[in-house]
Amino acid sequence: MSLRVWACLAMTAMLGACATQRAPIVFRQPPVDYGPPGDARNPASGPFQPNAFLRLCPGMGVSNAPSHDTDRWIIDYKPVIMVGQVVVVTAPADNVCLTSGFGLRNGRPHEGIDLVNQPPGPIYSAAPGRVIEARWSSGYGNQVLIDHGNGVYTRYAHLDAILPDVQPGSEIGFGNPLGQMGATGNTQGPHLHYEILTGDYNNPQASKGLTPQDPFTFPAYDFVGY
Repeated sequence: MSLRVWACLAMTAMLGACATQRAPIVFRQPPVDYGPPGDARNPASGPFQPNAFLRLCPGMGVSNAPSHDTDRWIIDYKPVIMVGQVVVVTAPADNVCLTSGFGLRNGRPHEGIDLVNQPPGPIYSAAPGRVIEARWSSGYGNQVLIDHGNGVYTRYAHLDAILPDVQPGSEIGFGNPLGQMGATGNTQGPHLHYEILTGDYNNPQASKGLTPQDPFTFPAYDFVGY
């Protein structure tokens, strides 16, 4: 596919500059083969098209950043990855930049990645699955947890609001809106804290008993047109 650079995206004063975001991936329809048509775990896909590149946010240091070039674009960024047998999007929001990577941050583990856009926009499901949490958490604020099957889960935290139809037990397709990026819970500003988790939710600690994974370490999903 051809790649083009979109217009400059105005960032917040905290970021101190503006970042360019490159064109989204143009998927064939359906974008990924998630399973047999009509399967209960393969609801209709939503409108989201992930960006083909991801950049560190300008004007700030990212202590646990993945490898990046001098223009702060992440090297060998893979927007659609394979987590075991599950196809997952690495950054489930439009025109975002990275404020924090996975791993130690100020001496403490950071169990996901932090993404920002301006103005704060919608957050989308990274893969089809079943919602198992859609509630307030003291640290995460408004957060959604989705079970994608095969021991793979994703969490979306600090949402300003969760859409009314995103309820525990509901099936959801790839790229469907979950809510709006926000600053609820333990955070200093609007952003998405996004986690990829593996394991079995049915343990004494529920989602806290799952194993956080670094999204930048998984292989790319190989599909025609990317």
